[in-house]
Amino acid sequence: MEPVAWGVLGATSRIAQKAVLPAIDGSEAARLVAVASESTPSDDYNTFGAPHPYDGYDALLDDDEVEAVYIPLPNKLHAEWTIKCAQAGKHVLCEKTLALSADEAEAMAQACETAAVQLMEAYVSPFHPRAQALDELLTSGRLGRIQYARSNFTVPIDSRDHRWRPEMGGGALLDLGIYCLSPLLSAAGRPVSELAASQVTSGSGIDISFGGWLGFGDEFATTFFCSFEGPFLQELEIVGTELIARVGQPYSPGAGDRKIELLGHDGERSNLEVEGNDPYRAMVEHFCAALRDAAALRHTPSDSIYLLRLFDRLRASVAGRNGGD
Repeated sequence: MEPVAWGVLGATSRIAQKAVLPAIDGSEAARLVAVASESTPSDDYNTFGAPHPYDGYDALLDDDEVEAVYIPLPNKLHAEWTIKCAQAGKHVLCEKTLALSADEAEAMAQACETAAVQLMEAYVSPFHPRAQALDELLTSGRLGRIQYARSNFTVPIDSRDHRWRPEMGGGALLDLGIYCLSPLLSAAGRPVSELAASQVTSGSGIDISFGGWLGFGDEFATTFFCSFEGPFLQELEIVGTELIARVGQPYSPGAGDRKIELLGHDGERSNLEVEGNDPYRAMVEHFCAALRDAAALRHTPSDSIYLLRLFDRLRASVAGRNGGD
């Protein structure tokens, strides 16, 4: 398979520098062609040997050699630059969360469909073997009838970070919500029938903590909580009538995260062992395979739009609790 030629907008971003650029650079399925930054690079800015480093994003989009573009920009800029990439004929891997709203995500998906380019949200968790093993556990029936699931993701983020700024699309739900809600939706395997939510709001108006309850009917319910305050915490638990499955570090797994803990009726504990990997590299290689017609997208724009519709419903629930404020 011919390597896909990549460009990266906002290449100075932390996630690009620490995870996605190394994944592109280290994969035989990808070839790094260009990087672009509109901010002043720091001394440790690494272009990973890209032959075409640009000072502006438009210059990268004018590069005919670039086939696919990774966008790790703040949420507020996702729609603008995804649509510009599509108009330039570039495939797009856009950092989560795909858009500020479902309507915005639909406009992005439509622009990419019109331009006959692929669009995928850079949601990395499903590309770790442990996530795939958990899906197999659910479909196998080993857990029994699924009754309850919960997910929590808290990470202390300094208030000077752009994720605290409403004008940049900040907020805990937009930043962390996809990690908490996507595995709950997978466990349910059906649409949300009812919900409730609450949030803690900053002085600037963003949600710095957001929690909720999702009901799916048939005696199955879930809870979630995500926050920019408090100690670092990641956990996912799925309760069945036969077994409980617990996953530590489920949302930023690495090569060393290789087990799912299983709890039985009598308190017995066992571990389901899996292989570790670099999920960012697996995500990049999956997208490259999709661009070469060797795979179907595992995470589609429709998946992203459904999740954002759910975000809209959760926000409406909060507004209803607060009298519409």
